[in-house]
Amino acid sequence: MISETAVAVRYPDSDPMSIVHHAVYPVWYEIARMDWFAALGFGYAAMHERGIDPPMVDLHVQYKAAVTYPGTVTIRTKATFCAPKKLRLHYECFFDGKLVNVCDTFHIWTGPDHKSLDMEKALPEVYAKLAAAVEPE
Repeated sequence: MISETAVAVRYPDSDPMSIVHHAVYPVWYEIARMDWFAALGFGYAAMHERGIDPPMVDLHVQYKAAVTYPGTVTIRTKATFCAPKKLRLHYECFFDGKLVNVCDTFHIWTGPDHKSLDMEKALPEVYAKLAAAVEPE
């Protein structure tokens, strides 16, 4: 499953040359990640109701070209790996139709006690959706 998220480039995200600061991209990926989980049918609100979180434990970002203000970026998000306690998401960021940035985030599942959670055991119906949503790279 691949989701698509459009994010407006804001003026405060850019420097005096109108180039978006590198620290803004992870915020955009958080927005895209929330959209991906919502499209899966297990959005952040549903997670929090159950005390479940997918904290990020690794972030790898590769900058290919600059994004400038004004404009809109489009982010394509997909899961590339899923295991009962782990999930990897991949993002591709496009600006004016050009691939400008790629990112991978790695997450672990935690429960209400903030300790590692086995999604396959805790929520088998959600885990089945996660596993089915994986798109090979």
